[in-house]
Amino acid sequence: MRKQLIPLLLAAALCLIPSLSLAEGASTFWGLVVNTDFGLVLKDGDTEYLLLGVEQDPTALEGRTCEVTGTVTNSLGIDSIDVETIEVIGDTSSMNYTSMNLKRGERPHRLA
Repeated sequence: MRKQLIPLLLAAALCLIPSLSLAEGASTFWGLVVNTDFGLVLKDGDTEYLLLGVEQDPTALEGRTCEVTGTVTNSLGIDSIDVETIEVIGDTSSMNYTSMNLKRGERPHRLA
């Protein structure tokens, strides 16, 4: 009986682990950074990503266009990026970020 419970408990434990990654490796995203009650969020035109692991001062990034490199994750239905690097590339919020997001080493198929 105990031998039958061990695989069942192991399977149940694996189901409780949140989704680790949607994409293999790091990806690069461009978008507007806004400060919310939950933390910094990158708005790229299609999706909003919660930024995890940002070490810079949030006020230096808020309202700025940034390039973010990191690994996309989805836990409990919240899209997030485990940030490796973040760099301010502008102060404008009027850019169109649709189709600008690339995986590392990938080229765009069309201009935004």
